[in-house]
Amino acid sequence: GTDDFVVEDSRSPETKTRALSVADSQEFIGEKFWSKLQCVDFHDPQAPETFAKSLKETGFAVLVTHPLTPGLVDDVYAEWREFLTQCADPDRPDLRENYLYDSETQAGYFPMDISETAKGSTQKDLKQFFQLYFPNGSYPDEVSDKARQLFHEMHSLGRTLLQWIDDGMDEKVKAGLPCDLADALSYENTMLRILHYPSYREEEKPKGAVRAAAHEDINLITVLPSGSSRGLQVWSKEDECWYEVPCHTQSIVVNIGDMLQEMTGGDYVATTHRVVKLDDEVGGTDRMSCPCFLHPHADVYLSDKYPTSRKFLLERLSEL
Repeated sequence: GTDDFVVEDSRSPETKTRALSVADSQEFIGEKFWSKLQCVDFHDPQAPETFAKSLKETGFAVLVTHPLTPGLVDDVYAEWREFLTQCADPDRPDLRENYLYDSETQAGYFPMDISETAKGSTQKDLKQFFQLYFPNGSYPDEVSDKARQLFHEMHSLGRTLLQWIDDGMDEKVKAGLPCDLADALSYENTMLRILHYPSYREEEKPKGAVRAAAHEDINLITVLPSGSSRGLQVWSKEDECWYEVPCHTQSIVVNIGDMLQEMTGGDYVATTHRVVKLDDEVGGTDRMSCPCFLHPHADVYLSDKYPTSRKFLLERLSEL
């Protein structure tokens, strides 16, 4: 049910999964990762402090309430699932041709055969997606403006969350930043990616391939509404195992990206995560996701090694 946490312990010879109710989760994993990760009520007066503390200690936080329009994410999933399925249809080559991504701007449609390969991985991820930039970049005529609305709302939320990080940051670390994180945020560089992970049978996929191999995000922070099904997992360096991120309907997961780590000299650490097909997944289940990657302005200073965020971005994109 929605009140269950699922813990996967990858240290044992056979991976074990245990569903935990809220009542016994604290006892079982009280000293582990989830005891530090906070579920944040966006409207609670203590939310900024709770959010910033969770992000600092775990690299993640979960917003169980938020200001996004109710039902908007589900609506985007429904219509973009249909659109992306059509893009992959051999009988609709026009869609692929019309919206294929621009190698310079990175905006547009990325089909499965040219999908990403995570840094350090040898297999392409099992996914297709569309990258949206506003006001520039292509936007399909075949869908409504709901994804555009979602981007605006997530960008606004992201600015608030960056301000919360600013307010909770150690003064010495903050003194080393070129500006507040909220002021570094760029509207034009921030990207909404709408992902479709098609259903598949294990025997059909290339050996070693997963929906999204272990990786860290490039940007400052990522705002990720709950996916349409389970599968998102985060790596705990302390416990040396993968934990499944609870898939609570209408919740939002927020995680740290590499740019924030670089900007703060490692005081905030980017989190390694992946998307997998779970052993108990019902056959024929696909997965939709719509992360919003919050990026700084291109000329924002990150570190002596990366005097501009643009330099960092180009290096990372070349590794995908």
